[in-house]
Amino acid sequence: MIHDAPRFQGGRRLFAASLGMSVLGAAGLLAGLLVNPDRLHFAYLAAFAWAATIATGGLVFLMICHAMRAGWPVALRRLTETIVSALPLLALLFVPLLFGLDRIYPWTHPEAAADEHVRHLLEHKRPYLNATGFVIRAGVYFAVWGVAGHLLRRWSLRRDEAPELDVDGRMNGLSAVGLPVVGLSLVFASFDWLMSLDPTWVSTMFPIYVFAGGFVGALGLLTALTCAAQRAGLLPGLNGSHYSALGRLMLAFTAFWAYAAFFQFLLIWSADHPHEVAFYLRRWEGPWKATTVALCAARFVVPFVMLLSYRLKRRPGYLAVVAAWIVVSHYVDMHWLVIPEARARAWFPYHWLDVAALLFFGGACVAFTTQRLRGKRAMPVGDPSLPRALQYESL
Repeated sequence: MIHDAPRFQGGRRLFAASLGMSVLGAAGLLAGLLVNPDRLHFAYLAAFAWAATIATGGLVFLMICHAMRAGWPVALRRLTETIVSALPLLALLFVPLLFGLDRIYPWTHPEAAADEHVRHLLEHKRPYLNATGFVIRAGVYFAVWGVAGHLLRRWSLRRDEAPELDVDGRMNGLSAVGLPVVGLSLVFASFDWLMSLDPTWVSTMFPIYVFAGGFVGALGLLTALTCAAQRAGLLPGLNGSHYSALGRLMLAFTAFWAYAAFFQFLLIWSADHPHEVAFYLRRWEGPWKATTVALCAARFVVPFVMLLSYRLKRRPGYLAVVAAWIVVSHYVDMHWLVIPEARARAWFPYHWLDVAALLFFGGACVAFTTQRLRGKRAMPVGDPSLPRALQYESL
């Protein structure tokens, strides 16, 4: 039954719909380039951060599973690889951000800072925070993520066609050695792309906060894809224990995200340094106060309470709804990190350009990964540990 698992040959309607969404979003972004270019670049960065953190979160999950030789995730490996396969597209979509660096990041023009202390600080950080270094480091990040994701996916796909291939040692070795490198690249990417939006603000907890959000977002997307693929008959043999395991992971990392968020706030609140508390003050003034409260509820309280139930974690339809909620709330989180730094005064924190950017990135990533999965099986049928993975049972 496993080796007769059907190949993914459909998805044409999904591809057409997602491509249409992307084209519609691109049209909106082009209109924004004419009417509000400053807000456009911030909306683009928020949507990019949402997609990139989910893709890299999927890569970390894939590498962890290989490094620890985990059993039950083997059944979901191909869908995890599909999430990771969006990284080449995201590397390409990063390029437009380079044309708006001077609109997004204050460190591109330190001489424009009104405050003398801030101007001195930006000059002091210029050896690191400069456009050339920013571009080179981004290239290194995408090279590290792209090579790791490409090799793991290629070896896995090759064994589908030739089960006798012994690639476990290569996948385990690459994952064990590459995880620290990927982790460090994620740390510096969060510094470069998000924290440097305010180059006067620093937080050692910030990379952990960003990683935790992307990781639980990747788990949410994986859960939703698993439910959809099983309903389509592409994942024969999955049982409630697999969904329960996914639910437990989402519960654990939802709590971990809340831990990182709370202790980052607690440390900054306790120290009470003016250059640190400004980050939270900007997100507590005007319309952002309601958004901050809603984010705490949507990102932690709602999924945490909904994932506590043992029975409900074993119901794929219910779990898929919670997973979709987590993916959407992760975008709200990235929006909350990026948009307040635009310093644009508005009575409502959201803008139609945010919708356009979200449609563009969401549609493009879905269309791209759908095409990359077409013609391939949704589970690694050549892996000898797959039968044991499908027999997984948990209390």
